[in-house]
Amino acid sequence: MNEQNVQVNLGGTGAVAPGNGLAVAGFVCALCSVVFFWVPGLNFVLWVLGIVFSGIGLSRANNQGRSGRGLAIAGLVIALLPGTVLVFLIFLLLIAL
Repeated sequence: MNEQNVQVNLGGTGAVAPGNGLAVAGFVCALCSVVFFWVPGLNFVLWVLGIVFSGIGLSRANNQGRSGRGLAIAGLVIALLPGTVLVFLIFLLLIAL
């Protein structure tokens, strides 16, 4: 019996960009801050962590060529939009007093 070696090429180059855990963590924290908006302390902590982790993740994606740039941007958008609205509402409340 003849044994033949069969090699399969899947078309990839084999090079994969390193992961970006902070971009994923920022996205998850920002998303959880929106989901848990009704828990005052937890909401604020997750909101701040989402902004910080997403910002660092975006910086690493741009400077070091890591993946996760889209998740970092999504985390920043999800965290900054409700936060901006919250700051604006607090400002209006202080003016009304």
